[in-house]
Amino acid sequence: MSLEIRRVSKSFGQHRVLDGLDLEVQPGEPLCLLGRNGAGKTTLLRILAGLLRPEAGSIWLDDQQIDYAESHARHDIGLVMHQPFLYEHLTGVENLRFYARLYQVPDENVAIERAMAQVGMQRFGGKPVRAYSRGMKQRLTIARALLHSPSILILDEPYTGLDLQGSQAFNQLMLEQKQQGRIILMTTHDISHALPISSRFAFLARGRIAEELSNRNLSLEYLESWLTEKLAKSNSDQQRVTA
Repeated sequence: MSLEIRRVSKSFGQHRVLDGLDLEVQPGEPLCLLGRNGAGKTTLLRILAGLLRPEAGSIWLDDQQIDYAESHARHDIGLVMHQPFLYEHLTGVENLRFYARLYQVPDENVAIERAMAQVGMQRFGGKPVRAYSRGMKQRLTIARALLHSPSILILDEPYTGLDLQGSQAFNQLMLEQKQQGRIILMTTHDISHALPISSRFAFLARGRIAEELSNRNLSLEYLESWLTEKLAKSNSDQQRVTA
């Protein structure tokens, strides 16, 4: 089973963000999507999550096109975005209970307890989310993404708000998901955190995947150099287009 993005395009007004983009993500091989700000990374993730519709192209899972109008299609996806999508007046557990029922999770109490334990939030489940720090909200958001055991994890800047300990715990959790064969696609500005868990890096420029890099014992120094080179070229290309 693989996730395939085929010829996906998306514009906002006159601005072409994605332009016939192709990409494939294999289970158990997390892919980290990189690119300059405004390159379209979040747009692509929102399309994959069913939050935006592409103007052209399609998304395929296991050789079947995903129909986001079908409720079960969203059940395959665990989502972490910039916005936490949490209800501030509810407790952590109440938030997860709401989503458990939305996803029709069997044995919801067991699932909630497991998800809270996965992110180290057992002691804080009874507190209202408005009392949480940014890092605690991020942990709860990650718990919600894992709650229904999705086959696809879409993670937009998942390290936001996490301290070093939280980032390390998240990486350990992603390594477990990797071993279980999850399809994982993420974006991050912190490649030092992403390096230990990513099997591939893909650079997005001018609406398409410009280049991919396999993580075969990559050093952080090499990855940083590669990314710096790609960003410089992308910025130069963008300046020529807007000049």
